[in-house]
Amino acid sequence: VTLSERGLIDQLQEEHFDAGLTENFDSCGYGLFHLLAIDKYATVNTLAVMDGQYSMTQVPVNTAYVPTMMGGKYGDRMTFFERLLNTLTYLNMDSFLDDNVDIFQSVFDKNIDDAPRLKELMSNSSLVFMNSDPIIDFPKLTSSKVIDIGGISVHAGHNPLNTEWSDILNLRNETIFISFGTFVKSHLMPDLYKRTIRETIKKFPNVTFVWKYEKPEHQISEGIDNLVETTWGPQHDLLHDPRLTAFITHGGQGSITESAGAGIPLICIPVTADQLRNAQLVVRNGLGIMVHKEELARMEPLEDAIRRILSDESYRSTARLIAEMIDERPFSMKDVFVRNMEYLVKYGPHRRFDHYGAQLNFVQYYLIDVFGFLAVCGIVSAVLAVYVIRFLVAKLSDFVVLTKIKSE
Repeated sequence: VTLSERGLIDQLQEEHFDAGLTENFDSCGYGLFHLLAIDKYATVNTLAVMDGQYSMTQVPVNTAYVPTMMGGKYGDRMTFFERLLNTLTYLNMDSFLDDNVDIFQSVFDKNIDDAPRLKELMSNSSLVFMNSDPIIDFPKLTSSKVIDIGGISVHAGHNPLNTEWSDILNLRNETIFISFGTFVKSHLMPDLYKRTIRETIKKFPNVTFVWKYEKPEHQISEGIDNLVETTWGPQHDLLHDPRLTAFITHGGQGSITESAGAGIPLICIPVTADQLRNAQLVVRNGLGIMVHKEELARMEPLEDAIRRILSDESYRSTARLIAEMIDERPFSMKDVFVRNMEYLVKYGPHRRFDHYGAQLNFVQYYLIDVFGFLAVCGIVSAVLAVYVIRFLVAKLSDFVVLTKIKSE
């Protein structure tokens, strides 16, 4: 629609924008920048990692130890088969994103003569902002154009809870908040899983559980004195209240980042997409425990996780330490983002941040040809050495025999 509205494009061109910023999943933004003659532009990724972005970030994802977005259930210490599946997942996502760009490209080709190549425009992005916090994310390779800004959406400070919520947290000495975010609805959970959660809560009468549940008519808290149900909760303020003991979450990027900044231990029950990867980094950092959603078919896994999170002080002390590290870092993520965008406007586009490795093919980039050449040289040298040794041994044997005959 935007492309067909030439009047709108002309109006936007008259604005003479200083720079552009777009999300990478929708590649239309890059084509729009081209039409508006914006050569100083950056990409923002709403996820901590996006598979298949090498042409843009110029950073290869090493699937041997870096979990992919969709294959994160293996963590960073993988067996052979887990590394194999992690790699196949990466390749599948790479193909999907490539096809996605082709779809948008067909739209530009249909509406514009000599349409720009979107993949080329994407690779020319001066900066790539990633929703990754290096303090808690899996260590990975990076480049000069990739900047982590994980946590930028988490506002500093918090508001005190109102009387209603404060009274809830005062009911018992320990309180656990349960929320599966906005995308994953608790009321759509299989009845068996909901029954497991309800029965598990009953086993902890001295703990108050607050469950964000979207359907009050289900009466999910009926018959359970220590369960408070609510259709909404002030999550940010709750996480920063010292009376909150732990947070049971689906492991969404926002919830993990908020909890890390608040110093709250987690029990992650990931459902889909990057939530599996996020849950693994929680475990890796000692911030909490992961329970696979399939394990909700039984009582023991969730009950055991709650008992551990309540009794093991290491989870809370680790969470507090990481929260302090996040709070005390030299620059806020907001400052990092703003200063880099201002720098881009003044000195961009940053072509000097592009390394030539992006132009190399697979064999050249990973030095397969070089190592192959060295291997051949090594093999040839070894073969020549064997022949030389055999030749010398034969000559020496002939000399010894000749000497013996002469002596006789």
